[in-house]
Amino acid sequence: MESGIAIEAENLTKTYGDFTAISGINLAVKNGDFMGLVGPNGAGKSTTLKAITGLLKPTSGTVRISGIDISDHRHAMEHVGCVIETPEPYPGFTPTEVMDYIGRIYGMSQREIAIRSRDVLESVKMWEWRNKSISGFSKGMRQRIVIAQALLPNPDIIILDEPTSGLDPRGMVEMRRVLQNLKTRDRTLLISTHILSEVSELCGSVTMIRDGVVIASGDVSTLIHSRGYSGVTLTVRTVSPISKETLKDLSGMEGVTNAEHKGECTAVIAFKGTPEQQASLTKALFDCGAGILSINETGATLESMYMELTEDGKP
Repeated sequence: MESGIAIEAENLTKTYGDFTAISGINLAVKNGDFMGLVGPNGAGKSTTLKAITGLLKPTSGTVRISGIDISDHRHAMEHVGCVIETPEPYPGFTPTEVMDYIGRIYGMSQREIAIRSRDVLESVKMWEWRNKSISGFSKGMRQRIVIAQALLPNPDIIILDEPTSGLDPRGMVEMRRVLQNLKTRDRTLLISTHILSEVSELCGSVTMIRDGVVIASGDVSTLIHSRGYSGVTLTVRTVSPISKETLKDLSGMEGVTNAEHKGECTAVIAFKGTPEQQASLTKALFDCGAGILSINETGATLESMYMELTEDGKP
């Protein structure tokens, strides 16, 4: 095994009779790295995380945590905090009682539990609710509690399955801040999500899976550029809507790979051509009569790569 690897999955396969949930999954998360595990619904993300954390036994393959084979050594998961498929906290408990219960499972002293409980409950914005019954909490509030559970023992490695699921927009932003803060503490994170902006914002590396197999894995920026995703996206804001006929004409121009409305007076155009072709496209936009307010250009994104790799017929 390569040194400096916190989580390593090697040829993970899980079958249920004739059905193969995951096949030959390989991934390696370096110490201190944040990796996003992404893929369509049913791709095998949760199955992969369950196999990595020992919640299910793979049909074949090996998982090592900090170099320790989890199938041979029960203590391999001692320094791992995880949330898989959003388990529900005990509804009759308060957050304080949940933290106390989890802390005692980990063998923490009452002083440690008290200190860490305040730290993690404040970090997920639930300290003021610490003595309230969880039965009255919203789904998003309960989600914050289970994230706090994973962070309670101050683990070196954190594995989270859809950590922002059920949170409102503000809650999602706050949760990302919590996870960003883990970078300053030299933690390692493996996060499953379907929100690509979350991966772009949080993660330095990514593993994409589809139909139970890895289709891309590695450093985010390196993957984007090494696979030739060098196009740009033009977000065009106009005074009046660009007509469907004009948008169809723009779609047929050289270098344009897609053009569609994203709101009444906003169009998004995917472009992958020469500077001369882009200049012609820009002129056509100004000549279309919709009244250009702005044209915002962004480079190749994780989203563009994901969409191309996961569309039907792609390897």
